Amino acid sequence: MKKFPISLLAVLLALAPLLRAQPPANPYDLLSRSLVPIASVFSPEAKQHALSATLVLEQMTDLPPEMAGASVDLLLEPPDRALLRGMFGGKLVTLCRAGDAVWIAPKMPPFDALVVPPAIQAPAKNKKHQHTGLGLMILPIPPQQLALLPILLQAKDLGEEQGLRTLEVKVMTELARGLGVEDWNLRLTLNSAGQPVRLRLVGPGWSLTARVERLEYATSLPAATWQQPADAVLLDARQIQFWADRIEQQMTGSRQ
Repeated sequence: MKKFPISLLAVLLALAPLLRAQPPANPYDLLSRSLVPIASVFSPEAKQHALSATLVLEQMTDLPPEMAGASVDLLLEPPDRALLRGMFGGKLVTLCRAGDAVWIAPKMPPFDALVVPPAIQAPAKNKKHQHTGLGLMILPIPPQQLALLPILLQAKDLGEEQGLRTLEVKVMTELARGLGVEDWNLRLTLNSAGQPVRLRLVGPGWSLTARVERLEYATSLPAATWQQPADAVLLDARQIQFWADRIEQQMTGSRQ
């Protein structure tokens, strides 16, 4: 009789890892945990309206060797503020959208050549109900409905390694066709809390892999974040439209 409790205890200890083990989370549950906090930043009704992240470039098509492993800071405060900061040409370069203008600092080649003379700028569009600026970064979805966002995506579980899960994510076929991203593919590596730690985005003829070192949310970011320094290249909405049209023409021509 005295041996029975000891034997039972030994069996329970041996089975403890199995008893504690939980079935792997559904890939759509993990995707929701990862995407909803990010998407909520773009919802006007959400409590947190800003995002700050640090990414490390591990691989990118045509990436100069000296930029491999470079850190890039990303700051977002929808509906009309965004900032990228990283090393370029041996200098710390900042690209910032503040309202309907974009500034790049410091003023150096090739950025100083982006200023377009007024005579060749794209004409402003002023059709009825059409925004003539850069447009707003918003999702017209209430925060409580953002949990449904993953149903627009196809998620495939690629397995777990060292406590990290990797999902292959694609936009649903019909929606992808409408957005022109049929050939895009995202591999998202998540930790057990569903937070992204690495992403690999692949498109037709290009790819990008980045490690997520930091990802934080806030109600807002300091106003000084978006202030243009004295030594900066300033582009307005018409100049940006000019370069957007030029890039679109080049990409269209390369596909023909």
